[in-house]
Amino acid sequence: MTVTKLFYIVNLTVPSTWIALIIAFLLSYIAIRLKFGKQIANRFGDAIFYLIIIWKLSVIITDFKIVIQAPLSIVYFNGGIVGFILGLAYVAFRTWLDWKKGRVDKDVLAALFIGAVSVQAIFQVMMVLLNEGSLLARVGTAVVFLGYLFFVWKNVEVSRSHIVYLSLLFMAAHVFVAVIQPKGLMNPPLLVTFLLGLFFIVIFVDKRTSELTNGG
Repeated sequence: MTVTKLFYIVNLTVPSTWIALIIAFLLSYIAIRLKFGKQIANRFGDAIFYLIIIWKLSVIITDFKIVIQAPLSIVYFNGGIVGFILGLAYVAFRTWLDWKKGRVDKDVLAALFIGAVSVQAIFQVMMVLLNEGSLLARVGTAVVFLGYLFFVWKNVEVSRSHIVYLSLLFMAAHVFVAVIQPKGLMNPPLLVTFLLGLFFIVIFVDKRTSELTNGG
């Protein structure tokens, strides 16, 4: 959804994307903790923390001149989609490294996948609630993402064994939604969905291949 509203918190002008993202992170963390326990929730929380820190500090890279001229701009600005992707890349690399070293298993990876898609789904729904837009875009976005989220959480045990298929379904669902949204396919959240989906597809296909090789 396109940002059509800004919100004023103390002396800060906050775009609806920030509010939607914070709510998405909080609700997803709470859901993961209630369903999967403290240990997995802490790992998910760490991923969120590193993502936010890198996203915020990446403004040093994306807008170096502004930061030099006004250091406090770090508080007010972030690295945009470039910084967000850098944060995702770090979290993905760290997760992949932990998996390679045996620090995480399939259940943890599946929980992280469910947490990741929960963040995207809740973010999309919050953007619908916080912004204005056509009825088709608003209703279509909410129905598709809430429907997918409900399916994944209702079938958690099944989801753990079908991450590859669920990743493909999630990407396809987001493409459908993007078509009816104002920005169409040129939509940064769609890029994030594809990066997340591809990461989990690659890691679960690699894991399955390793299991077959070791088993054989």
